Amino acid sequence: MDPKLTEVLLTGFRNLPPLFEDTPNAVHELTIARDIYEHAIVLSVKLEDQDAFERDFFQLKPYYTDACNRLPPSPQEYPILGLNLLRLLVQNRIAEFHTELELLSSTALENPCIKHAVELEQSFMEGAYNRVLSARQTVPHDTYVYFMDLLAKTVR
Repeated sequence: MDPKLTEVLLTGFRNLPPLFEDTPNAVHELTIARDIYEHAIVLSVKLEDQDAFERDFFQLKPYYTDACNRLPPSPQEYPILGLNLLRLLVQNRIAEFHTELELLSSTALENPCIKHAVELEQSFMEGAYNRVLSARQTVPHDTYVYFMDLLAKTVR
């Protein structure tokens, strides 16, 4: 389906951000929209499109923050949050990396997907580039490989 058409169709859901109107189908519609943006992020990684990743992530983020009390947890949340941290590292946006970290709960910080990005940043800042390079072998999610390859190019 065309991404533009999908966005147009989503505008028919009145309970999506920023409105969050209380409708009978609110949970269902919020879940559908969140799933669409999560899939869009995975697709942007497969297409190696960092601009699309950033755009889709900003559209997804309110579902993880503002709508979290209305939705069941997503199994993709921590992998995607960790992937975003990894993207920020690759783009050398260290201040934003730390800002995003500060917004995460203590539970999120214990997740392997988040820990992976944090440990990478620490290794990178310490100049332990061998650890950065070897971390590609232990990625917590297969979508991380694209950004790990970019990080490896930066290190070399």
